[in-house]
Amino acid sequence: MSHAPGQYSILVVDDTPANIGILLDTLSKAGYRVRVASDGESALEQLQYSPPDLVLLDVMMPGMDGFETCRRLRQLPELEQLPIVFMTALSDIHDKVRAFAAGADDYITKPFQHEEVLARVRVHIARRELECRLAQLNRELEDRVASRTAELKTALGEVEALKSRLQQENRYLKQELSEASNLGEIIGSAPALQEALRKVAAVAPTDSTVLIHGETGTGKELIARVLHAQSQRSDKPMVKLNCSAISAGLVESELFGHVKGAFTGASDKRMGRFEVADGGTLFLDEVSELPLETQAKLLRVLQEQEFEPVGSSRTVKVDVRVIAATNRDLLADVRAGRFRSDLFYRLNVFPIALPALRERAEDISVLAHQFMQRMARKLGKPIERIAPSTLAQLRRYSWPGNIRDLQNTIERAAVLANGSELVVDWELGPPAVGGNGSAGSQVSAAPAQPPRSAGAEAQSLEAIERAHIIAMLRKSRGVVEGPQGAAQLLEMNPSTVRFRMKKLSIAKADYLTD
Repeated sequence: MSHAPGQYSILVVDDTPANIGILLDTLSKAGYRVRVASDGESALEQLQYSPPDLVLLDVMMPGMDGFETCRRLRQLPELEQLPIVFMTALSDIHDKVRAFAAGADDYITKPFQHEEVLARVRVHIARRELECRLAQLNRELEDRVASRTAELKTALGEVEALKSRLQQENRYLKQELSEASNLGEIIGSAPALQEALRKVAAVAPTDSTVLIHGETGTGKELIARVLHAQSQRSDKPMVKLNCSAISAGLVESELFGHVKGAFTGASDKRMGRFEVADGGTLFLDEVSELPLETQAKLLRVLQEQEFEPVGSSRTVKVDVRVIAATNRDLLADVRAGRFRSDLFYRLNVFPIALPALRERAEDISVLAHQFMQRMARKLGKPIERIAPSTLAQLRRYSWPGNIRDLQNTIERAAVLANGSELVVDWELGPPAVGGNGSAGSQVSAAPAQPPRSAGAEAQSLEAIERAHIIAMLRKSRGVVEGPQGAAQLLEMNPSTVRFRMKKLSIAKADYLTD
């Protein structure tokens, strides 16, 4: 690569006139434009005013030495790539390491050898020229790509829409796959469960809207997955929206999408879940949490299969089967004015009620063994059985968090077990007070304690649970929902907390004092 030295300027920073003279003579004869600074302060001033193409920087100078000058220079964003070559008479390797640590690219030793000086200068200016040329080529390429993209924007509109759809589907499907459970988990012989499964088999092949009722942790999402998998839409996506996990201000955007600039923070167009689920199934979990205004718009989609994205007047038509789920009494919400009656009847075309785990005690043992076997395989532990006394106690417990509660309890036991038999230390509390089973049980693989009588055990467990809920209500000053509410402290769904409060006869007088 050929260079024209006259195109390049070099700043020499040195406090010794003799050194300046030698370098000025050598570099000027080679065709370079040379500027001079006698100390670090004046060098930094010149560099900010008019940056050269390379700096020759002396190490030992009065006041600000070369190391400090280099460090300050590198702090200036516009000079980060400027080549800096130290000039030093020091032969100590420590000083050379310091130079590179300060940001130097190279060094020249004194006394100067003319050919070495010119060779180092040529190398670093050539490197700098290549970097600048590559940056220019990159900018030109970006400009060409931007220009070409603008030209093709209209022609590629449908392709971009399809790409956006596939990206959204991929994001939702990844989320669903990470949460999906094996369909074989729907096990149990309890009559209430078998009745629910018969309804699932009957309605799955149709396009009827289904409303699944059940407490937290009873498997509502799993039933929704089965309905989709056994439907004519199984080759299309099943998209989920947990209505209780989205703020009221964003739920419409999540459902119907939005255009760029529709609201603060809407920097890009986004496809809503109805549009992503087109041809497939949309599962609305905790549908009772939808704001009333959004309920009206959801009703229209169910009636007409069309909607407008937030901030747009464009009508989008879709073909979506809706499956909704709730752990609340929606009719009671309708009577209280919290839920639209017309939407309720649109959703309640085919209701399926899932029993609580306490209503199917005969299934607890088989569920516990299945969870135990899965965790044993996952953890690589030789767990073979659950202690008979523990099984008896599992069957007696009321399980406010239902199947999820039981599963988490067995998982914790498996993690801590170091033998072939799982045992829960019931003396230290129930297996889980919270709806998601995140608090409570202490587990071990030690020999089981002899079980107490069923009546005494049940009374003791309920007393412990009641005391714990009251303690959290006192801590939250009676607030159930929201940040630092009792539900959050207990790690339970607010509706589950209210259900347990009613079940355990917890009144305001128990946790609020004057």
